[in-house]
Amino acid sequence: MPIARLACLFALALVAGCGADVSALQKRVQQLEDQEQIRQVLIAYGADLDARDYAGYAALFARDGVWTGGFGSATGPAAIQAMLEKNLGKPAPGFINKSNFHLMTTMDVHVDGDTATATSRYLFFTASADNKPVPTLAGRYVDEFVREDGRWKIRHRTTHGVIPWRDGNAPPPPAAPAR
Repeated sequence: MPIARLACLFALALVAGCGADVSALQKRVQQLEDQEQIRQVLIAYGADLDARDYAGYAALFARDGVWTGGFGSATGPAAIQAMLEKNLGKPAPGFINKSNFHLMTTMDVHVDGDTATATSRYLFFTASADNKPVPTLAGRYVDEFVREDGRWKIRHRTTHGVIPWRDGNAPPPPAAPAR
């Protein structure tokens, strides 16, 4: 076999091999981009909640997205927004939160095509009497995500209180009696 032909066959084999490598690399990059986009949704969740941007918060959920936690359960962005407004009240125009915030941590994201799962933790800080941050709640989130219209959305979120402990699947505790 002439050397030129052998060189051509070697070059073709190399290109074919590179094609497989490029495809694998593209898949790995997509996976990393998806994981980062989901982490950004998790961060926006805390930021929107702290800003009392309930519409922005609810928009993080899929059309059939479900939130389950201490307030009960709600399905779909409109119901989730209404649940927040009912339980936390509507903020005054120009509201700037200076009294509490969520710190989102330990985000573990697993993508499988157009669906994903994630677990994360949160700390909720409030202002003390002398205006210093004090951790008051700690918990974890268990999430299912779906790619909807090209964007990652929360399909189902369950929040579990860890400190103080509260089962995220249990109904909310009864309201305290009126005084």
